[in-house]
Amino acid sequence: MSDPNDLPADSSHSAVDSPSRLSKPYSCVVCHRRKVKCDRQSPCSNCAKANVECVYQAPPPPRRRKRERDTNGSVFQEREKSLRRTSAQPLSHEDAERYSSQSQIPTVRVGGVRPDAEKNGSGRMIMKEGNTVYLDKLLPNAADVLDDVSDSGTDNHVEEIRDEFTVLMGPGSRKGLAELHPNPLHIFKLWQTFLENVNPLTKIVHAPSLQQRILEAMGNLPTISRELEALMFSIYCIALVSMQADDVEKAFGEGKRALLSRCRRGAQLAFRNASILRTSRLMVLQAFMLYLLSMRAFSDPHTVWSLCGVAIRIAQRIGLHRDGSGYGLSVFETEMRRRIWFQLLVLDVTSAQLCGVASAMPLATNDVKPPININDSDLDPRMTEPPHENPGPTEMIFCLARSRFGKWLRHWSKDAGGYNGPWALLSSSSISLAEKDQAIDQLEEEMEQNVLRHCDRSIPLHLMTTIMVRSAIYYTRLMAHHPRQYREPNDRVPEAEKGIIFENCLKMTEFADYAQNSPAVQGFSWHMVNHMPWDAIIFMLSEMRHRNDPQEKGQVWQLIGSIYPRHLRQLGKNAQSPLHMAIQNLMVKAWKAYIEECNLHQRTPTPCPTIVTTLIGSAKDVSESQSAEEMVSSVEPGAALQGQPSHDLPSSHMGAEAENLFFFGESPMDWDNWDNLLNQFQESVMDDATLMIGSLS
Repeated sequence: MSDPNDLPADSSHSAVDSPSRLSKPYSCVVCHRRKVKCDRQSPCSNCAKANVECVYQAPPPPRRRKRERDTNGSVFQEREKSLRRTSAQPLSHEDAERYSSQSQIPTVRVGGVRPDAEKNGSGRMIMKEGNTVYLDKLLPNAADVLDDVSDSGTDNHVEEIRDEFTVLMGPGSRKGLAELHPNPLHIFKLWQTFLENVNPLTKIVHAPSLQQRILEAMGNLPTISRELEALMFSIYCIALVSMQADDVEKAFGEGKRALLSRCRRGAQLAFRNASILRTSRLMVLQAFMLYLLSMRAFSDPHTVWSLCGVAIRIAQRIGLHRDGSGYGLSVFETEMRRRIWFQLLVLDVTSAQLCGVASAMPLATNDVKPPININDSDLDPRMTEPPHENPGPTEMIFCLARSRFGKWLRHWSKDAGGYNGPWALLSSSSISLAEKDQAIDQLEEEMEQNVLRHCDRSIPLHLMTTIMVRSAIYYTRLMAHHPRQYREPNDRVPEAEKGIIFENCLKMTEFADYAQNSPAVQGFSWHMVNHMPWDAIIFMLSEMRHRNDPQEKGQVWQLIGSIYPRHLRQLGKNAQSPLHMAIQNLMVKAWKAYIEECNLHQRTPTPCPTIVTTLIGSAKDVSESQSAEEMVSSVEPGAALQGQPSHDLPSSHMGAEAENLFFFGESPMDWDNWDNLLNQFQESVMDDATLMIGSLS
């Protein structure tokens, strides 16, 4: 397999070698597409300046249009009458055929609007050869829209639109991508990994029908369609992200970083070839969404969220925000579009949340129905009748549970006074704490009845669903009671509130640790990448000295000693942010207070976590009266974090800023400062310089 760097970037093969410098009678292809004036030289000045290939292609002869008239007027008038039909009266099959023939595009199918869609506005779904475009207002020549967005089959289609893709992707190679694909055996392994680790949590592809296409493509990679190639490379990327580095090395005989880098490059080139900025292919959108999910492992949230905007625009152009049942789409296509739309909602909302902003998705304006509770085996592209919904658990259990939670958030966010983000209920001052608790109780009851009681924890997907649902409920309770609401200098968190907050923080951290350690859900760990219960850890460390239960404190130290070092090892060199310095400073002080309390009450402290031992050993503020050895005197050989060597953990270099800002004090616990550090960490922890721009050179 050749190295991806062997693929040359697009060279500017200009027409300078041509012996003729005579002016051409028509504009070059690039200037024509860009609608700019062409000087008609070889090459023209615009192409020479942009360093792109200048191609002259004779325009087609003008089309003669018949001006037939009937007793009611011109053909154009008849077409206008057809377009003005009410949304409650969809086009008949004969009318659609007549419209298509008048447009001289016989393969165009126009989907009408059914009465149940009228309340959400009229529109038309235009379909042609696998493409769909949704228009709120049908244009006089709707076929032109499809021609603009459909993928051209000509050899020079990439050169014609290079300027559009440079905005997002940068220049790429004209060479085929077959050499970037893994070998057929490895392709099948990655597909199986995708089916086990990724597909159960996303469900945006129909595995049975897609598997057949991938098996056929493996035998002749140079001839596969552009959209399928983009989807295959995205599947490689997300499958590799879901695997541990050691497993990748064993399965493919190559390091995870190198293999993932090559597959990412292939995906980016495939998106350019598939005309991602103009596509109306559902498969290209599926590919892009999977790629965005894989990006969360190596990009900052702002980059992912910005690129979600591209996916949203593609989805709106395809018409995913309108339910296909009202536009004459097939049962199979309607159901798959629902799955993709709801996954896109989740992707955008979670990306926006990590960026500290409210999602701009039109959650309250779309009319898409939730996916139904069926397995992939119950769906077939040829089916004409909707399948019967399964009353028990199916492959959709995780996605449907998440959909229920999203529906609850949208409902209560509206009650909070307009849509100000999915968490508006929990942060709104217009809703009392008692009302918030009642709403969360209703959510928990609904999840118990419709999801959790169906979960068999011996099944990995069901266990993952349980972890997700329980964690979401504890998180909502924490957000509803969060000490951020006590911002005034004289405000103090009531003791009863502290107990509620602490209990939910402890439960959140327990589930986070269990999700990271349980072998049954290790394949799903990619879904929790970069998710640390920071608020819970900060509150528990700050509140430890006020807690009286020794067993509870021991449990906190055990959890922190497990979850925090694992996070540091994942970050590597990025683990020395101001956030980490502040938390590590808080950790050392909390342990010191804990040891003093144990000595005062003559209790045996829990074994000191290795991370605390490492931090104390390197701390510069250990007093002369109490040495580091005294502070960790309770540590037994091999007892701390399963004997993890301390050199795997970064030393603590606590700055004066962290020392001065964060301390054990009364409420409010400087949550504005903590929030600033959390935001800085999210912005700086990942380097996205090699993601889209420049990674193709």
